[in-house]
Amino acid sequence: MRDAVKDLMTTLETAQTESGVVTRFRTVIGKQAAKIDEPIHGEVNRSFVEYQESMVKAAKMVAHKAQDIVGRGGTNPSELGNLARDVTTAYSELATNCRGALATADDDDIARRLKQAVQELGDTLVDFVQSAGNVQNNPTDGSAKRELSDSARQVASKVTFVLSALQAGAQGTQACINAVSAIEGIIGDLDTTIMFANAATLNPDREGACFADHREDILRTAKTLVEDTKSLVSGAAASQEELAGAAQASVSTITSLSEHVKQGATSLTSDDPEAQVLLLNGVKDVAAALGALVTATKNASGKSVQDPAMENLRACAKVMVANVSSLLKTVKSVEDEAARGARALETAIDAIQMQLTELDSSNPPSREATAEDLIRATKGVTLATAKSVAAGNSCRQDDVTAAANLGRRAVEEMLLTCKAAASTAETDDTRNRCMTAGRECTLSFRALLELVHA
Repeated sequence: MRDAVKDLMTTLETAQTESGVVTRFRTVIGKQAAKIDEPIHGEVNRSFVEYQESMVKAAKMVAHKAQDIVGRGGTNPSELGNLARDVTTAYSELATNCRGALATADDDDIARRLKQAVQELGDTLVDFVQSAGNVQNNPTDGSAKRELSDSARQVASKVTFVLSALQAGAQGTQACINAVSAIEGIIGDLDTTIMFANAATLNPDREGACFADHREDILRTAKTLVEDTKSLVSGAAASQEELAGAAQASVSTITSLSEHVKQGATSLTSDDPEAQVLLLNGVKDVAAALGALVTATKNASGKSVQDPAMENLRACAKVMVANVSSLLKTVKSVEDEAARGARALETAIDAIQMQLTELDSSNPPSREATAEDLIRATKGVTLATAKSVAAGNSCRQDDVTAAANLGRRAVEEMLLTCKAAASTAETDDTRNRCMTAGRECTLSFRALLELVHA
């Protein structure tokens, strides 16, 4: 199928696009729309989710290029040929992927809606390309330009129908996307709360509040989250409806857990800010692991057991369970000053390892950064190193907890900045050297924390 699309694109590339030949693409669009009814011969080796993602990109490209044609029609009609070719290519990709989506859809009604939406878009594009050809042949004809603009609005409307059908056919996938967005919001809220804790300004609204009032709620909700984790993993092989339910349940649970932990941390009062930060970092790790798990579930949905996405899903599930277990240990020991330092070191070491994994991942940087930003970020690691050495010498639990919390925060900031700065490096050698230096710095700091813990 991909070879067929490539051949088609090559043919389109060589098509003449001089004035008056825009209408030649109408035939190609019509043929692609008609081919949607043809079954796929051979094995379908992609999931509905993969076809969905490809179709969404192609549909948005159709809408984008259609708007470009309207704009160029009034300023530079000679470019309409190239833009019409781009629209035709995008629709051809959409129609080709639609055939795969129809072959892998779980619901016949969804498949029918999707096929109808894509074919209707093709019919509308045939008229739209004809209108573009009219404008190209008669650049000063105001009536032709108005007709082109009206036709573009019809194209945008039909694209919306395609996207709506895709969303209905993958409600589980969409629920996962929404869940990841909600979890990112929870993590942002926790970061703000941690900032207040670091500033020693996080206090309860009422006097007399104690951590014991919240401990059982935290433990109970954390155990519920473990069950949600199991549902998410099994949801990858279940229906879209079941996957949607699992994703929504996990968001509801992590929201409750986050609130319980924030209330528990607040009850510790600003007299013990390091314990507050330790507790909040614990639930932040759980939320981050859940976000990764939901993304892995989305990517693994509909895949075979042997697919690499399934292996990644199992790995994410293990990290999730480990982080929940770590939070439970922190909750049970946060009021025990004798064990707090060791617990802080353990969570910091685990968090740094996760940050190293993120550094080496293919995920794009979450920010923009320059070499100067990276230099500033390393100063925090230098300070954290000095505090860790001092804590190792004093062996005071408060010093150890403070050093672990500070080190974790400094290394995270440095690695985020390192990845962002490396992505803008002028050469591959510079990028690799930057990434290697960040990784070696992190490994050295983690080794220092392990020595303090020993």
